[in-house]
Amino acid sequence: MSQNSQSAEEILGSQIYAENVEFWNRAWSPVKTAYTQMPDLPYISPMINELAAHSPANVLDLGCGSGWLSILLARNGFEVTGVDVAEQAINLAKDWAQQESHTIDFQVKDMAKLEFSPNTFESCVANSIFEHFPIELTCNIFKQLKTIMAPNAVFIGCFDKVGTGPGEYYKLNDETHVYTDKGRKGMLLRCYSDDELKKIMSDAGFDITQMQTYESGTRYIVAIRKGDS
Repeated sequence: MSQNSQSAEEILGSQIYAENVEFWNRAWSPVKTAYTQMPDLPYISPMINELAAHSPANVLDLGCGSGWLSILLARNGFEVTGVDVAEQAINLAKDWAQQESHTIDFQVKDMAKLEFSPNTFESCVANSIFEHFPIELTCNIFKQLKTIMAPNAVFIGCFDKVGTGPGEYYKLNDETHVYTDKGRKGMLLRCYSDDELKKIMSDAGFDITQMQTYESGTRYIVAIRKGDS
């Protein structure tokens, strides 16, 4: 199967992608309460400081899961919209936000189909989520972000070093892993190189202003959405 020959629309309509969405819904469905302990990650403070420096009116949290990053952003005074494809993850996030009396717009939404009006967001965060998309979809998502983010809006993303652990999978032509073992059946996983990320963002209209690699292999990237010409 030649994944590189498919358009983003064809991938989104494929059985492979349907099984990916099914995986995430299946993974979240048995979780009854959100895990409310904040992770100890080295890029969280830089992310909050970077957002504060840009003073955005709002923040889009892509692939928010049960909402820990959205909650943290809300605690720091940001207006947040969180999207995730798994309905139960969003239910957990809403419960958590209610417990802390935060007003956060959590939505069940596939981040590969970002149906927001142009120039809606002044910033966007994405924590270890693009690794779950083939390269054509990642390219397409960044093109959508260019539309829904305002000129000079800031994007902050964390991209993990993945795909080296155990598991049963086959590879698509772009090196995306499609897992077949019982526990992760349908999950997609892809490791992006620095050069790939630079090209994807540049082609979509983003200027990278920071790229830092942590000891774990995680890349922390800050990029600015270019102004419209």
